[in-house]
Amino acid sequence: MNWGVLGGSILKNYVRHDFDIGEYSFDAMAIGADWGYNHATAILLLGIKDGDIYVCKEIYEHEKRQQEIIDIAETARLPRHLFMWCDSATPEAIEQWRYAGYRARPVEKERDSIQSQIRWLQDRQIHIHPSCKYTYAEIQQWQWMKDRKTDAFEDVPQEGMDDAMAALRYGIEGWRKRRRYNTK
Repeated sequence: MNWGVLGGSILKNYVRHDFDIGEYSFDAMAIGADWGYNHATAILLLGIKDGDIYVCKEIYEHEKRQQEIIDIAETARLPRHLFMWCDSATPEAIEQWRYAGYRARPVEKERDSIQSQIRWLQDRQIHIHPSCKYTYAEIQQWQWMKDRKTDAFEDVPQEGMDDAMAALRYGIEGWRKRRRYNTK
């Protein structure tokens, strides 16, 4: 239960439970990455099976340089062979990940892409592994912005504590845009 949240939650279609995170358990897998320093850098290992999304593993770090996060990813055995959909605002970070052997590529940010990604996610069940505590915390509090005059919710996410949610949105881009799962 989300105590203190009266409305405006962006995603309500999620469940937190234990599941096998092995690659063979899914139709396909991908990685989503949102860069930060003071804000967290959030990297999610995602799976898709029968149209449902699975958040299998997370890296969530503050005040770390890219190389430090790459080292953490290597220790966590983040797969290099999967497509890694990244925040396009920092091309130099994407290049560092490519140099480290990852299949990092920028997400194209078109007009209304955030709303399109959210609608796509709302149409699926989202399963969150218990080890992904930051993703679970963020998804519970991720809300629509309120219009100050009318007190009505707008179709714009409230900013702040949304780094894992950005990584989730980026990570599904290959599936959302291609409408198929074969992205390995």
